[in-house]
Amino acid sequence: MSLLRPLSTMVRATVPTVRPMIVAANTSPPSLSVTHRSKHSATQVKRLFKNNPARLRLLKKKGLSQVAAPQIPERIYPSIFNPTFLGNGWSAPPSPGEVQVPQYPFRVARTGNKPFGAVGFLPVYRDVRIHNTKHTTIIRNVAGDIPAFLDELRAVLQLPEGKKGVLTSASTGAHGGGEAGRGVNRENPIRIRTGGAIEVNGDHAREVKRWLAGLGF
Repeated sequence: MSLLRPLSTMVRATVPTVRPMIVAANTSPPSLSVTHRSKHSATQVKRLFKNNPARLRLLKKKGLSQVAAPQIPERIYPSIFNPTFLGNGWSAPPSPGEVQVPQYPFRVARTGNKPFGAVGFLPVYRDVRIHNTKHTTIIRNVAGDIPAFLDELRAVLQLPEGKKGVLTSASTGAHGGGEAGRGVNRENPIRIRTGGAIEVNGDHAREVKRWLAGLGF
C-alpha cells in the first residue's frame, strides 16, 4: 500500500474571490459641503471692531458717538454733620443736642459689643483678592429701603447703573462670580452678597465712611 498522496490533496490554496464593481452610468460624485469659519469670535469682533478705543474716539470727534452717557442719580440727602476720623478709621457720631438726624428710609448700624458701651465703627471694609489685584468695598448692617440706599450710594460714588442691574447671589452663580465669574466689575459695580452685605467695585472705603458719618450714622 502506497503512503504517498497526491499533492493536490495535501495543499489547498485559497484563491480570493474577486467581485467586479459595477458602476452605474451617469453617476456624479457626491457634492462636498465647505464650512467657512470666521477668523474672529463674536467677543473678539465686539472688542476689536465695535468697541475699539480708537474707533470710539474717532466717532466722538466727529460727533457720531453712539455711547450713551451713564445714568447717575442725584443725591437726595445732603450731609448734616462734619465728622472727624481717627487714624484707625473711627469717628464719633453727632451728639443728640448738636444736630438733628432726619428719618432716612434706610439705616446703617455701627458695630457693637464694644467694651464699656463704647460707640462702634461704621461697618465699611476693604476686601483685597486675586493676588492684590481685585479691590472691593464691603458695607454691612444696612437695613430699610435698600434700593434707595443704593441710589444714594451711586450718586456719592458716581457709579453708573450696572449692565445687569444690581447683582445678587442668584445672578452670580454658585461660587460668587458675576459675569464670566468675575464678580463686580466696571460694567456691574454693585452686588448684594448673601447675608445682605453690599459689595462695591473698587476701594471706596474712605468715601463711604465719610458719607455715612456725614448723614449722622
